[in-house]
Amino acid sequence: MTSAIFARGIQAYEAGDLSAAERAFLSIVEQNAAAHDAWHALSKVALRAGLPDIGVERARRAVDLDRRNPAYLNSLGIAHSENGEPEAAEQAFRRALKAKPAYAEARYNLGKLLRDEGRLAEALKEYERAHALAPSAVAPLLGLAAAHRLLANPQRALAVLRAGVGARMPDPDVIPYLADALADVEGPDAAVAWLNGLLERDPGNQQAHHILGMLLLSLGRWREGWTHHLWRAHRDAERMRVRPDLLPERLDGRRVFLRAEEGIGDILFYLRFGEELRRRGAAFTVEIPPHMAKLAPLLDGRFETGARAPEDLALWIVDLPAALQAEAVPPAVSLKVSDVRIASARARLAALGPPPYLSLTWRAGTDPRRARGGQVRLVFKEISAAALGQAVRGWRGTLLGLQRNAAPGELEALSAAAGAPVHDVAAMTEDLDETLALLAQIDEHVAVINTNMHLLAGLGRPARVLVPRPLDWRWMRDPGDSVWFPGFSVYREPASLDWSEPLARLGSDLAAAQR
Repeated sequence: MTSAIFARGIQAYEAGDLSAAERAFLSIVEQNAAAHDAWHALSKVALRAGLPDIGVERARRAVDLDRRNPAYLNSLGIAHSENGEPEAAEQAFRRALKAKPAYAEARYNLGKLLRDEGRLAEALKEYERAHALAPSAVAPLLGLAAAHRLLANPQRALAVLRAGVGARMPDPDVIPYLADALADVEGPDAAVAWLNGLLERDPGNQQAHHILGMLLLSLGRWREGWTHHLWRAHRDAERMRVRPDLLPERLDGRRVFLRAEEGIGDILFYLRFGEELRRRGAAFTVEIPPHMAKLAPLLDGRFETGARAPEDLALWIVDLPAALQAEAVPPAVSLKVSDVRIASARARLAALGPPPYLSLTWRAGTDPRRARGGQVRLVFKEISAAALGQAVRGWRGTLLGLQRNAAPGELEALSAAAGAPVHDVAAMTEDLDETLALLAQIDEHVAVINTNMHLLAGLGRPARVLVPRPLDWRWMRDPGDSVWFPGFSVYREPASLDWSEPLARLGSDLAAAQR
């Protein structure tokens, strides 16, 4: 009976139903508190749910019941690491490796911990050992390549990735990193050629099309880039099988229904191409999902929103530039802000401290530790809060933290590095109207790329944008500003993955702005 319950729990966990998984495993330990495998499973559920403190407690229960089990010790190390306890994490990983020296996963996790601690030479050795133990595993390969980049050897990183792939078709997760390394070391044309070579061997390779599309767009090769961009991952299975037709030059008398895709930022970005629909004679309606309902009033009535009519030509909004074969770079859609909201935001900021106000955001997207699927890494962006704080140190004004779901201790680390308190105003970004009003009142914005960039563009206000790797195509590969966000200052993570130079430049630019 217990084995059947455990199997149901594992099935639920793998399906992403964490509540059902937890109920199954808890029912086991309620009957038998010594069921160490169920305690271990419960620790993994807690970690997947973003509750590392509970994960530590449950993993420790499993280890107490089976002290030399390397899998349990590895999970305990992961839990300690995610709970911000690097010393305890390292001890757990080393105990796991003492029990099982040829444990590739624990070697990789120890390498990742050492990398995060800045102990790069030690991290490199662990990544090398993990890769040697599991040469076909993706995570150790990518970790090893990243370690070489951090040690200022992008050529070696490229060689490692090439050797790891060999003559076989690369794993989808490896494609963006190998393409990025190629573009940095041998130039973008080499990366384009490699991706085209993959597509000659496998014309239906979704990831190769997707990455090629983003690379071409980052180079300003719009029409070709949009065509490949149609291959991006999509939640609609039918859309992945059947891609849209090109739209004719004239659409007189037609109405297009633009289906919502992705988030608010993407809807705003792709609405830029709506004017081309109008130029071709079409009317169009924009779908605004219920959870984005407050977006519609901000568009000031310039775009019709609502449901699809039977005669409408339906098109996913992110497909619009490809269907138009767009070559232009339209300006951002302007947004309006409530005067009442602006007055409220101004008063709340004044209560925190004097101007000028500098806002900070250091993470955006879905953390790959909390989700499944290789595409997640392409939209997750993060920079060290402490490193960001050091870059803005000396700001003569009030610092604001706009980061949603800040991890425990992050604001404190940011404040310590900045040498001044960073006020948490993330609660003011829960409401879209309030977010716009807040952004309209802040003097300087420093952030990784996120939805606020689209809102700021709609307000006609710039920002200082941190662009981690893999580089987002909208911020371009070449030095300088992005054609999509004129006036925004762009600080790109270099090929070495060393943020020192961009952050030093950011600090100098902020200091110059206050002179």
